[in-house]
Amino acid sequence: MMSQLIRIFLVLVILLISVVIAAMMFDDSGYVMVEFNGWVVEMNVWSLCLSLIAIFVGLMLINLLVKSSLAAASGSKNWLGNWGSRKKQKAFTAGLLALAETNYLIAREQLHKIENEDFDGINLLAAAEAEMQLGQPEGAKNYWRMAASFEKSALAATLCLIRDALQHNRSDEALRLIQNLSEKQQAQTPVLKLWAQALGQAGHWQELKDKLKGWKKALGNDYEPLMLQASKGNFAEIASKEGASQLKQNWQSLPRSTRKDPAQQAAYIQQLIDQGMHADAEHALVEYQASSPQPLLLPLFKQIKLPNPAGAIKKLESWIKKDDLNVELLSTLGHIAFNANDKQLAEKALAKAIKLASRKEDLVLMAEIKESQNDSQHALLLYKQSMGTTHVQLKA
Repeated sequence: MMSQLIRIFLVLVILLISVVIAAMMFDDSGYVMVEFNGWVVEMNVWSLCLSLIAIFVGLMLINLLVKSSLAAASGSKNWLGNWGSRKKQKAFTAGLLALAETNYLIAREQLHKIENEDFDGINLLAAAEAEMQLGQPEGAKNYWRMAASFEKSALAATLCLIRDALQHNRSDEALRLIQNLSEKQQAQTPVLKLWAQALGQAGHWQELKDKLKGWKKALGNDYEPLMLQASKGNFAEIASKEGASQLKQNWQSLPRSTRKDPAQQAAYIQQLIDQGMHADAEHALVEYQASSPQPLLLPLFKQIKLPNPAGAIKKLESWIKKDDLNVELLSTLGHIAFNANDKQLAEKALAKAIKLASRKEDLVLMAEIKESQNDSQHALLLYKQSMGTTHVQLKA
């Protein structure tokens, strides 16, 4: 405003100087008469110039005054708007802090004040969390649905709704929510994991297996457990509906790449064991681990119950020769030997495994062996050790 006043003053000075110079250059001041509606104004040219200058400067001052007034009024409006915004931001911050501090009632109170404000849905997600912590799942679901209408929070809110549906065994609802997501959102790893869970919960095992093939890279380390679960469900479904012989035929009809997948192999062998086909299971375990033990397959040896599992024992002993300090291999050999009633081999393998690492399953099995040998004191010691007792004194 000050700069504008200075400019007006400079204009006034320049005009006055111009009038003075003009008056000095011309001796004749002239004569002007203005008559309007009975009013008569008489003046010379110089008086007219000064009057016009005064009117011009006055108009400039009035214009400046009007602009300043409008700016002041607009500033007041902006100040009121900023004050309201600060109040909302304060409630948002207080709600998030209370939520982090587990003061859920305060969080609910503060976030409720701004539930209709635009915070990109983040305030609604926070309010939903407060409702969940207060044991109000329906309130939380309402907030998630509201948050799903905001672009930035839509995916997070939908994921929460999907998890809630799966938690309450509403797999159809979860699948519907997933189908409503965009292709880009569906391709994200958290969505894929929930999608797999929903398909499994719905019993759509074949569909899950088909989709997992395309999700392998995205799922990373989660692929094998999910494929194992899907394959188990699929093979169990086949066995229950069509029988064990059809299960074997179905397995042989699968592509070679599928039959080489450890997760698929583990599911198939587990189903053979569940169907009581231990000889077939043993043969498959030996065949699918020709060179080295496979983490998903090795534990299945412990479930084999045959009077003479020669192939499995031979395979395990060959691995142990290369790695005689491998606790898992020794434990597996002990279990399969015990199931075959070869107590001597079982005791030898388990003793070495326990010496390397005192694991509960090995201690319990060794205790059973000692009981069968009527060595009750040693059996008691092993049972106590398996329960976490480190110092045991036995009476002589």
